[in-house]
Amino acid sequence: MLKLLVGVGLGYVLFTNPGARQITADALRTAADALSPEQKETSSPNGKKSINETRSPIDDHYSDKQAAQ
Repeated sequence: MLKLLVGVGLGYVLFTNPGARQITADALRTAADALSPEQKETSSPNGKKSINETRSPIDDHYSDKQAAQ
């Protein structure tokens, strides 16, 4: 029961505090980057970008943020 109350309290603090939310998001992103497999460059015969070469705006924003630090 105590674990449940601590979990709910921690979840509430992380949900309502933007700073804690950002720190948690950065920690989770770092862990995901460490666990993700390496992607190799591939080219298609018709000249289109492959899935591994495309990037979303979220990735670009995150990369810019990391480069600024």
